[in-house]
Amino acid sequence: MGLKLLKNVFLFICLSGLFVILYQLNKNALNSLPKGKKIIESIESKKYISDSRLFKEFSILDSNLGEINIAVSFPMNIDNKPLPVLFIIGGVETGLESIKHISDIGNNIVVGYDWPINNESIKAKSILYNIFNLYSSVNKSPGQIATALEWIHNQPWSENRISLLGFSIGAIAAPAVQHIVESRNIVDIKWTVLAYGGTNIGKLVNSNPFMKPSWLKPFLGWIVQILFNSVDPKEHLEKISGNFLIINGKNDDLIPKYSSLKLQNLTPHPKKIILLDGNHMGVGEEQKELLKIIIKKTRSWLKINKAINTNI
Repeated sequence: MGLKLLKNVFLFICLSGLFVILYQLNKNALNSLPKGKKIIESIESKKYISDSRLFKEFSILDSNLGEINIAVSFPMNIDNKPLPVLFIIGGVETGLESIKHISDIGNNIVVGYDWPINNESIKAKSILYNIFNLYSSVNKSPGQIATALEWIHNQPWSENRISLLGFSIGAIAAPAVQHIVESRNIVDIKWTVLAYGGTNIGKLVNSNPFMKPSWLKPFLGWIVQILFNSVDPKEHLEKISGNFLIINGKNDDLIPKYSSLKLQNLTPHPKKIILLDGNHMGVGEEQKELLKIIIKKTRSWLKINKAINTNI
């Protein structure tokens, strides 16, 4: 029994040392995030029509970041004209799932990103088993999105009006994406939406009522903050620029007020902050009305700021 305890203590010390090393590596957030190097090829994998929109799915292969999958929604009458682009980073879902909720968007192009993770992989019981795969996938996702934005910028159908819209987990990743994009000086993101996000991702784990078992949350939150500190919005918000819309819920059970307030305070000016009644946003049946309000507020802000074509 004593030997087994000694082994466990030794393992804990080794893991703690490893996490401390990773934390030190991630202290310079921008430098620690993997970046795109060279796009080897891009393939149009699927194409179909739905709700008077043309949908295409693309696979972009980068020499450093691997396969990047996106879905793009075009108006039917595009006529090879460059149009404004709305790049959406949704929750942990596919790009197609992210953009199918955006309707009545008219002569504008909507793009959604396929996360390299899924809901199952971020459950407490799965995180510890998949921690290093999760670490690799999450930390390369801002670079993948930045590379996809650069690829879009070079397409004949893309205008120079490109907006970045982050919702839920996407709002947490968006500042890191924009920091990478601005550091590479290829794409100019003039408008950014951060909806239902927050800072200090370790504390988001600690306060999550759905994360089980409860006794594991403090330790798990510590690990998550160390591993994913380079993606945390607090590391990037003060170093980016643009025009920002922030939307948060007044009674959000997933994003504590401390985290949402810090995101609001760190976000540069000019910015508009909207607080909505209700809980955390989602795409479930019971959350459809809230989702409609969020989309309406976002569309209105984009129109006022001339970020999109308004003939919708």
